[in-house]
Amino acid sequence: MNLPFGQTVTIIRVPTRDRHGDKVGDDASHTIDLCGVDWNATASNTQFQDVQTTDVDLYVPRGADVVASDKVELADGSTFRVVGRPMWDQVHPMTGKDFGYKLVRLREVAGA
Repeated sequence: MNLPFGQTVTIIRVPTRDRHGDKVGDDASHTIDLCGVDWNATASNTQFQDVQTTDVDLYVPRGADVVASDKVELADGSTFRVVGRPMWDQVHPMTGKDFGYKLVRLREVAGA
């Protein structure tokens, strides 16, 4: 599988924190080319709160450096947090076909 018109995204690596909660080091970033973006849904909280969550599925090349603590900035400038670890970083278990991409779930919480 190839995404010749995919987006370039920026991965923002958030530094670790010490035992007092202070950042150790600075944010680091790198870009990943040819990514697929699949906008899932936006949901509003109906419990008298003005909060909206937006979920996105991001398809990145299998060798891309993305971890669960990263933030991702899309081409339109919106920033999302990675939810969990990247998935499907394997060949197809029945056919052995390598699609070349893995799935990274993203979420944005606005209004909080």
